Amino acid sequence: MNKPITFLHSSLRFFSKNEHHITRFCKDNVLLMVFDGVLRFTEDNVCYEIHPGEYHIQKSNTFQKGERASDAPQYLYVHFLSEWADDDAVLPFEGTFDYSKTKCLMEELDRLSHTESLLIEKSGIFFELLLLLQKKEKSENLACKITEFICAENLNELSLEKICNQFHFSKNHIINIFKEEFQMTPIKYINDLKLKRAKYLLEVTSDTLENISLKSGFQDYSHFYKLFYRETGLSPSKWRNEKHTNPLQK
Repeated sequence: MNKPITFLHSSLRFFSKNEHHITRFCKDNVLLMVFDGVLRFTEDNVCYEIHPGEYHIQKSNTFQKGERASDAPQYLYVHFLSEWADDDAVLPFEGTFDYSKTKCLMEELDRLSHTESLLIEKSGIFFELLLLLQKKEKSENLACKITEFICAENLNELSLEKICNQFHFSKNHIINIFKEEFQMTPIKYINDLKLKRAKYLLEVTSDTLENISLKSGFQDYSHFYKLFYRETGLSPSKWRNEKHTNPLQK
């Protein structure tokens, strides 16, 4: 969706138990942002099920029907006019959102929609919501691309600087995007992968601890030892001995 957009109308909607989505041919695009319950409907005979924290944009000129009852969903709907681009690079027709960050905007748009507010006020709130959805999609895409890059690279040579050079963003931006999506920094993610590899080698080989440290991507054995002990509460040798004594222990 990357064409001029015109806000039409919106409201919060609260379904009763076992209520069905309305059957209609809808000429508008409709943004649905579900924050409780589950909304079910078909759109041109394609089934959709929208869960809390998910959004969906019903495209214009489609036939919609609630063949199955919904699970008392609560959501915001927004009717608007726009044309769809050839791809969804700007904003896909479905995705996720952070309700804690959109709640105030959703409630304010609902309030404005039930008063004699100016169209420009309601349109402004709607565009803010679209921007939050678009930024969330970009953040998720970048974070996932970073994990793919990390997994594809040799862990021995990975660093935050290398990641920044690959994606052409600052360290702070990379860290913030990654933490927002995975609740950890890229370095923590890399170290977790290294420790996972080390545990595997400790369990299935008789290689020395120093060699396992190097093969797992740690250039400094003392750094490997500290991280391993911090995660497991055991030294690498103690962990190996206990694993061999109790092979089913994780």
